[in-house]
Amino acid sequence: MNTISKTWGGQAEPFENGCLRENVIFNADCVTGMSHMPEKSVDLIVTDPPYLINYKSNRRVVKEKFDRIQNDNNAEQIIQSALSEYHRILKDDSAIYMFCSWHHIEFFKTEFEKYFNLKNILIWNKNNHGSGDLRGSYAPKYEMVLFGHKGRALFQEKRIADVIDCAKVSSARLVHPTEKPTDLLELFIRNNSKPNDIVFDGFIGGGSTALAALHTGRKFIGYELDEKYYQIACQRVDQEIWETELF
Repeated sequence: MNTISKTWGGQAEPFENGCLRENVIFNADCVTGMSHMPEKSVDLIVTDPPYLINYKSNRRVVKEKFDRIQNDNNAEQIIQSALSEYHRILKDDSAIYMFCSWHHIEFFKTEFEKYFNLKNILIWNKNNHGSGDLRGSYAPKYEMVLFGHKGRALFQEKRIADVIDCAKVSSARLVHPTEKPTDLLELFIRNNSKPNDIVFDGFIGGGSTALAALHTGRKFIGYELDEKYYQIACQRVDQEIWETELF
């Protein structure tokens, strides 16, 4: 069983037999792809866009493994357009989680609040800190997540604190330089969606949001522009589906 799509002529086709495709990752620009999706067609958005910081890890094992992320230093327009489309395709009374960094929190917060009711800036407290300026700055140990509503989105599980402890993916296991742990994504998905709901991620990277959706009994739709990470995401999801069917 292979639920992962390919692209045709460079253009991802979000429909099949007149229905919106589910459990699919497209190797395409998310803004263009979303423009072909119906209004109010997804139940939850969990997304990790470029942070606009030209990110490259200073950890040797990570630096040698990955190149810089596409559009990470000049994606303001992409993020603005993506947020507009996110609002259009998200159902009423639903939620969105958007990862971001303190470096450009003013930009992300301003653009986010044009479309969504910002409820929290969540703090993801990682198990260890990054490097950075070893003698001139405090060691970074957290990332931010903008949590908002389109309408009013009630929790499906218990309310927790806005500082969330969750171990980051170890450098040896990373398949993407900014990969997020599925445990954290699953927490968000369980809290703001129901089984069989559609979880959307326009910057799906190595496919962690898709895996988290599968682990929690949800469906997913994702976009990834970088061919390398698109292939990795497809392989990871296919492996997950194969193992689930096998056992």
